[in-house]
Amino acid sequence: MHRIPIVLLPLCALLVAAAGPDGSVIAHDGNGHGALACTTCHGQTFQGNPAIHAPALAGEPATTVLARLAHYAGPSGHNAMMRQVATSLSPAERRAVATYLASLPKS
Repeated sequence: MHRIPIVLLPLCALLVAAAGPDGSVIAHDGNGHGALACTTCHGQTFQGNPAIHAPALAGEPATTVLARLAHYAGPSGHNAMMRQVATSLSPAERRAVATYLASLPKS
């Protein structure tokens, strides 16, 4: 078994942080800073929930997801839940989530 010398642990932590946020984790669990999991409203497989007008997200182009998040974070976004999510995600988190959702097969 290989062991990492203690002096290299801070470097390892920096490398993990530099990798950026994990869109899958955020989409399924939220970001811990105010953004709920996408699954809360959009379903476990991001298939959408017509009963609450939550659209399907699986397979949507990343540019579409990013544009919608920007809309909800801006002055014309009138959905309180989505405003909370959009404003609680950093730009890097938004990109990670959008990329993850785009990688999924359409529901």
